[in-house]
Amino acid sequence: MEGSSLRDRVDEELVFKTGKAAGIGLAAGSVWGGLVSMLRDGPQVGSNVKYPELVRTGKVCGHYAGHLAALGATYVCVEQALEKYRMKKDYINGAVAGFAAGATVLGFRARRFPTAIVSGSALALTSVLLDVTGMRTTEEEEKGHH
Repeated sequence: MEGSSLRDRVDEELVFKTGKAAGIGLAAGSVWGGLVSMLRDGPQVGSNVKYPELVRTGKVCGHYAGHLAALGATYVCVEQALEKYRMKKDYINGAVAGFAAGATVLGFRARRFPTAIVSGSALALTSVLLDVTGMRTTEEEEKGHH
């Protein structure tokens, strides 16, 4: 019975961390989409469209928010699943998670296999460099709480 409780807790932690990453990506993507929308030229005013600038800003924010949420959730889910499966926390988990997130979210969105390989490799390299140099992306990791 104790093993089942531990497995449920680990699975719950995986879901919690994945949801947290998706939420942070959603918030950051919304802000970034708003900034990008402000810097672009506005749409032509149509005769049947009310508030065309607001509609376009909402679409751009949603686009960026969705992509960053999917990117963060994919990365964290794969990294945590590998950590649970391998029972190790090292740079290999981050590299595989970075490749998976980059290839699925960024690469296949372009619908080209070479783009998927390059974007997955770029995210994997970034993750490995952050792990090897000891840089941390959150306060939680700096304190050592996992």
